[in-house]
Amino acid sequence: MSVTLEKIAPPTDLTDSDQNTLFQYLYRRLAAYRNAAELHALAEYQLSALPEENKQKIKDEFSQTLNEWAQELVDKAYMVCGQPDGDECPKLDEFADTSIGDLPQISPQRLAAVLNAVLFLSITATKQYSARTRSFLFNDILEDSAPDEELIVATLKHPDQALQEAQQKAEASTKDHASKSKTLRMVGVSLGAIAGGVLVGVTGGLAAPLIGASITTILGWLGVGGTAAGLLASGLAGSSAICGALFGVYGAKSTANMVERHTREMRDLAILPVSLNTNGDETLGVRLCISGWLSSESDVTAPWTVFEGDDTLALRWEVNALEELSDALYTLVRTNAMKYLRAEIIRHTVFATLMASLGPIALLKIGEIIDNPWMNTKALAYKAGAVLGDLLLKSVFGNRPVTLVGYSFGSLVILEALKHVASRPPSDTSHLIQDVYLFGTPASTDPAVWASVRRVVAGRFVNGYASQDYVLAVLSRATDVSWQVAGLHPVDVQGIENVHFEDIDGHTKWRGQIGECLKRIGALGIKDEELPEVDAQLNVATVTLEDVKMTEEMTGEEAQEVSVKAM
Repeated sequence: MSVTLEKIAPPTDLTDSDQNTLFQYLYRRLAAYRNAAELHALAEYQLSALPEENKQKIKDEFSQTLNEWAQELVDKAYMVCGQPDGDECPKLDEFADTSIGDLPQISPQRLAAVLNAVLFLSITATKQYSARTRSFLFNDILEDSAPDEELIVATLKHPDQALQEAQQKAEASTKDHASKSKTLRMVGVSLGAIAGGVLVGVTGGLAAPLIGASITTILGWLGVGGTAAGLLASGLAGSSAICGALFGVYGAKSTANMVERHTREMRDLAILPVSLNTNGDETLGVRLCISGWLSSESDVTAPWTVFEGDDTLALRWEVNALEELSDALYTLVRTNAMKYLRAEIIRHTVFATLMASLGPIALLKIGEIIDNPWMNTKALAYKAGAVLGDLLLKSVFGNRPVTLVGYSFGSLVILEALKHVASRPPSDTSHLIQDVYLFGTPASTDPAVWASVRRVVAGRFVNGYASQDYVLAVLSRATDVSWQVAGLHPVDVQGIENVHFEDIDGHTKWRGQIGECLKRIGALGIKDEELPEVDAQLNVATVTLEDVKMTEEMTGEEAQEVSVKAM
């Protein structure tokens, strides 16, 4: 895409009223976001079983980290908006005004121009894109005002093009002024040197010794001066190092090698691409998607082709175990015992009575699944989650926001990873995870656990559950002390969005309907035009009870006996 320095520089045509209104809007929205995040930490504190000293320390460290992040963003916004109240930027704290009702109407276009500059300055100053920053910019401000992330990536990747374009505009507008040549001679850089790429170093960044004078001069031509010009110039100069930190490739081994280094306890784990940005550049956000069972190895990536936009990756883990689980699930749903259970669960019969009513043969069938593929996969999910948590802490995906998506045991992997992340100091974890979408999670709804992991997620945390999922009802409740399962019930914790999917009436349904489920919860980046086709292809392999010829026949007397016992 075209790289335009003007679009990431602070706007120069804002009136005093515009500057004050835009800053106050961002300041107050940030204050509201900060307060909401504090509530998540407070919920964890209240539900935690840790000693008072320990949980108070976590809460205090989180608050400090949150305040430092928010103030850094406020400082950049204040600078970009022209310091409307003088040299000293207002401080953001729990008493800051959060009301925007008294502010004049804001132009989405002007707000977007300000946010482009704020985000560029924030990324180049911190060498990271905090998940909290992205969540705030895309979820908590006016619609149609989000910054242009592709423009920022292109500018960081190709700073020479941005400067050449800006210099050419400046040359065209000042060609009749002799002072232009004098200024260039004073800084020791000719127009030919700039156009010829002398400013660009061998690593793709800009030659540092030339940065102070040349770029500041070009920004001056664009009407940008003062501290903002200096920070922009520094950001352009260090673009190579910034890109390396953002995308996880600078001064480090490849992602594959890093994964291998952290997976000694896993026989099979890798990160595979699902879709990458079509223009060839990395994106400022990344998704990691995890399937929970596999009909074939292609299911590692196939359900996630519904996504576009951000770089989308899939975690391949223990393929053989997940294929065995898939075979076992389809075998189980073909039994008359499971058909009976499904019918009774739909009629809201008490589950404990159902289990007691089943004869020894039926229990044996269920026990074969529980004792082998189900429990084996569950144990492997715990291990994979610990590895993923470590990879997230090591910023294997770069210093950019990560969104996590999974169904069935893929969701359990994510939950375990988040528990691992939440066990570390808040200063190391609060910027990592943007959004989390879990579906059919075979885990307890323990409020203390979910409050802890909610703290480390900057944006949305969705628990998709299906109360009619009879397979999960049988298998998870037969292997877990808790009867409250996240894949079957809402999670009663501050900040967890619970979405009930009434049409999911079996655990094998999640895979074929994951695209529609993601669309329903409003997940970003869903390809609407391809969604029906992708889901249709996935549903071809999804076995439903209505379409299956039962492989285990139950006599009329046995069926009657079961029905009587369940009454």
